[in-house]
Amino acid sequence: MNNLRPTRTYVSSAILWLYSSFTLFVLGYMTYQSFRSKKELLSNTFGWPDVFGFANLKKLFAEADFLRYLFNSAWILIATLAAIIMLSSMVAYGIGKYRFRLKGAVLIYFLIGLMFPVQLGIVPIFLLIRDMGLLNSQWGVALVLASGLSMPVFLLTTFFEKLPNDLYESAKIDGAGEWTTFIRVMFPLASPVIFSICIIMSVQIWNQFFVPLIMLQSEDNKTIPLMIMKFTNNLMYNIDLAMVGSVMATVPILILFFLFSGKVLEGVASGGVKG
Repeated sequence: MNNLRPTRTYVSSAILWLYSSFTLFVLGYMTYQSFRSKKELLSNTFGWPDVFGFANLKKLFAEADFLRYLFNSAWILIATLAAIIMLSSMVAYGIGKYRFRLKGAVLIYFLIGLMFPVQLGIVPIFLLIRDMGLLNSQWGVALVLASGLSMPVFLLTTFFEKLPNDLYESAKIDGAGEWTTFIRVMFPLASPVIFSICIIMSVQIWNQFFVPLIMLQSEDNKTIPLMIMKFTNNLMYNIDLAMVGSVMATVPILILFFLFSGKVLEGVASGGVKG
């Protein structure tokens, strides 16, 4: 059996390398095509370009009003992350540091949240957001996305459970109340986990398509994924904008994730095995 483990490791590594290589090829090819004119994209798709420049990028900012979509996406991202971190840290601290009845049921509740996507409950969610007067509002999108607390709560709960009680007792001896203990002692200690949650959730929120599609009708409030959908609806006419828009939507967030991938792994490990 021991001889099979290296073989399985090599097979798994080979599959991951193939998948990663294919993904990088697609991203590189998309980036390459974004520098080409629409005429060459349609008539000389796989050939070497005669014109290679930033005309598509300039067109994206000048004609497609990319900054407006960028601002909308960034605003929803910041508002959602702030709500997720605030709510999940307080919930996880309460679950991790206190003993109470039905504690296991509360954890199961968040576990169920990991199993069911938002699409399954979109009808009641839509009606609720409409009745709150937040339909076609970025506040409504941020509120729906901020309800995805399951993964952050699990990571932070594990972290707070593993923290030594001496820290909590020392804060109490110094006269700190519950809120002060949480804000000044416990929350800063959880910063590696919180940083990892921010990076992981940022990728999901930035690329979110379904919730903004349902909640936002006005063009002034739409996000970058909806802008790309608008281009792809008439792809032959907007293929140049679709290419450069996809690059601007995908590559920056991937670079951010790659740069901080070490911090992400460190934070996840802290949330899982810190003792």
